[in-house]
Amino acid sequence: MLHAINGIGAGHLARQTALARHLRARQPGLDPVILGSGPAVDEICGEVPAIDLPSMGRAGRYRREPSHPDVLAAMTAMTHAALAGLRPRVVVHDTLVWPTVERAAALVGARQAICLRPRQDLADYLAEPDCPLRRMDLVFVPDDPTGHPRFTRQLEAAGIPAIWTGPVFQTASADAAETREKVGVSSEERLVVVMSGGGGGHGGEVREHFAYSLAALARVAEPGLVVLLVLGPLFRSQVEIPAGFPHRLTVLRGSRQLPDVLHSADLVICRGGYGSLHEATAGGARVLACPAGRNFDDQRARVEQFASHSACELVESTAAEDLADQIGRALKAGPTRRAATPRPTDALDHLGERLLHLALQDGDVLQGLAEQFTYR
Repeated sequence: MLHAINGIGAGHLARQTALARHLRARQPGLDPVILGSGPAVDEICGEVPAIDLPSMGRAGRYRREPSHPDVLAAMTAMTHAALAGLRPRVVVHDTLVWPTVERAAALVGARQAICLRPRQDLADYLAEPDCPLRRMDLVFVPDDPTGHPRFTRQLEAAGIPAIWTGPVFQTASADAAETREKVGVSSEERLVVVMSGGGGGHGGEVREHFAYSLAALARVAEPGLVVLLVLGPLFRSQVEIPAGFPHRLTVLRGSRQLPDVLHSADLVICRGGYGSLHEATAGGARVLACPAGRNFDDQRARVEQFASHSACELVESTAAEDLADQIGRALKAGPTRRAATPRPTDALDHLGERLLHLALQDGDVLQGLAEQFTYR
């Protein structure tokens, strides 16, 4: 069972879905099921079996309501019932370990692993008194260690062995020409995709991203330009289209076909989320990335790392005139790469073997660990 928390963005869910698809195709001894707790589970998971539970994080917003204890108890019971019904042999968390899921997994005797995306606050996370990393049977990092030396040293100093699998993300399944025909873009036209995120993103921050991107595109005089605005499944706000916008514009809501759309684009304007950047740079499009201005996230570090390998360009300025100039230069420069980035199948196959090894171990001895946990 692969647990994904997708109450803020859908990156966790998209990554777990990509991993589940790889395991289903390459590891016949495993039967992955997604345990989601937020919007977009059906939209992103597709053919991968999934259980959609209420988001515990969202329940936290209503702590002052009289009904909050009863609602929280009901949601906790649903989580325990889901794991008790399926009795998974292994539960894989993604970056965060939800205490209710960890406890439920221990109660059914499941081994536990974590897909630990490189995070800026690892030292603070390890210093937490109830940090779950040391309780995991397996830690794997969906990235390349050469790009994260500080993170690697922190894990080693903490005595936490980790497998580095290389990036885990969703890839295109359709031919670029087929996708362009499906969205109504001819071979003579230039397709610019503006995305809110690899599957998530909501609120004022994303509205601002759409606003400055469209304002800049309105100043670009490139003929035959088609703009595709992709709204993530968590985005429920309005988008302001500049008056007299000179290009043909289509709004697409949905994430399942996003990797195909990005693979067929000439230019992508995105943020710096893990899934967004990997999916956007996997094909041949030029990519302009503007990381979210959050001090707890690793978007800027990721964009700068990608830019150092010429996989994308950091947006120099979001002022309409400056960004329009950068967009124009990117369109004139043309594609960055003709071939898609190869997937690290060997490392993921090794991960599948390790997960299968965990699944075949006797998990009954773990049931006693459940009583050792304390939760708030």
